[in-house]
Amino acid sequence: MVTPLRTLRNIPRLKDVSLILARHGLGDLASRLGAGIRVRLLGGSARSENSFPRRLRFALQDLGPLYIKLGQLIASRPDVFPEVLVKELERLRDDVDPIPFDDIRQVIEQSLGKELSSCFAQIEEQPVASASIAQVYRGMTLDGHRVAIKVRKPGIEKLIEQDMGLLDLFAEALAKHPESGGFDPQGVVNELRLALENEINFNFERNAIDRIRVSFEGDEDVLIPGTHAAVSSREVLVMDWVDGISVGRAELSAVEGRRVAKIVARSLFQMIFLHGQFHGDPHPSNIIVVPDGRIGWIDFGLTGLLTDELRQRLSRMLKALVSRDYEELAHQVLHVGYCHGDADTFSLTQSIANRLDPYVGLKLSEVDLPALLKCIIDIATEHRIEIAPGFIRMTRSLVLLEGLTEKLDPEFDTASELEPLLIDLMKERIGPENLLRRTADQTIDNIEFLAELPELISDALRKATRGRVRVETEVVGLDRLIRRIDGSSHRVVESVVAAATLICATMLFVTDHFWLAMLALSCASALIVRLLVGYLSPWAGR
Repeated sequence: MVTPLRTLRNIPRLKDVSLILARHGLGDLASRLGAGIRVRLLGGSARSENSFPRRLRFALQDLGPLYIKLGQLIASRPDVFPEVLVKELERLRDDVDPIPFDDIRQVIEQSLGKELSSCFAQIEEQPVASASIAQVYRGMTLDGHRVAIKVRKPGIEKLIEQDMGLLDLFAEALAKHPESGGFDPQGVVNELRLALENEINFNFERNAIDRIRVSFEGDEDVLIPGTHAAVSSREVLVMDWVDGISVGRAELSAVEGRRVAKIVARSLFQMIFLHGQFHGDPHPSNIIVVPDGRIGWIDFGLTGLLTDELRQRLSRMLKALVSRDYEELAHQVLHVGYCHGDADTFSLTQSIANRLDPYVGLKLSEVDLPALLKCIIDIATEHRIEIAPGFIRMTRSLVLLEGLTEKLDPEFDTASELEPLLIDLMKERIGPENLLRRTADQTIDNIEFLAELPELISDALRKATRGRVRVETEVVGLDRLIRRIDGSSHRVVESVVAAATLICATMLFVTDHFWLAMLALSCASALIVRLLVGYLSPWAGR
């Protein structure tokens, strides 16, 4: 709820926001922010024939950097917001008029702690790009490297901090609009806050570039720019300048277009399915055709992370789809997101069976993965399941890639290019080494949990005992009960270790490590004998 006290603290900025909303025919939204009667009347008279999503886009554009980022976040979450709103806000532009170079110079010198001439041999004063948060310049380091210098605009951090106080109110008011989809306002604000913290701190982007570049060392077709840590900071990011022309403006022959499409697709697939960290905005302007034939990736301000767990969930989804196991597929969908309310597994399974049946029985080379993932997200949205951001960002990147490759080569077969990586992903999940590692990790987790179990139970019993002191309830034999629980937990731990050791012995036999297998089997046998003796002992139950 938008309380008067919260509104009072943000009156100066609230007035500006309300007037902009009213000017774009969003007086109803302004009134939910607690705007005055004059603003509400203005909003009523300013309402145009444009739809609500379009009026909201125009308003966000005028409200400034934070609200543009909010709109871009909405556009990236089709699992949360209505499709019509997502499609409209995808058109938000983040390019703005540049600020004077003198202001930028001051940011560089304050951030790096020395004069500009001590940092760079040369820097062009006219920016090559200007967005809401930063501007990019062409320059040269003192040792002669041609570089791109990305500088955060002065005051942007303070402006965002001020607006964040009002954004809670804005998101809460927007969530009540009937055409917004009724999203969780606090969840969206928290996600935006985290995204902005990563975006305005250029150290995060530099680390992402370095990690991705290491993944492509030795690749003769892909260029990831190097970074220059000595002249980089939170506010300044210096990268190697990438010569060439963007894919969106390049005039390519049919043969060259096919080659570029293949390299772009392969490199993005490797980022996602092999390395886990990937470029989150494979837009034509962010992909450069270099004169030597390589394909360069630039602008890593938006990256995605597909964790090992999400990769394994995706692998299980594909396996369930191939084997027509709709219940397992529904189970995996629930595990890659958060369900608002009680999960109706039966209803979800039926929706999956009806919507995904056309994909059943296809070979991996015939599966349109971007379309499949988008369909899964649509189904999840219908069942109020909020999918993990990494999964959503991966799907968005694959959809953007598909549109790009279609322009470069209308006959390009994305599925066939992706098939080997998906097969490797599925093999990795069932491989002996990976299976052994996961079993060992799970065993350790279980042991750690069970080791803490007696203490947790004892603490719970002590709290329960203290809570009943007023009625003088006595828990008879509490100490004995705790000792028995402690002994039982130790036997459970030994059972888990024995089972894990037996699994290890079996896998060692399969891989022809006979003596190691015998050693593991001996350990398992000893543990089993110890357990049997413990169970049969006449003192075990005391």
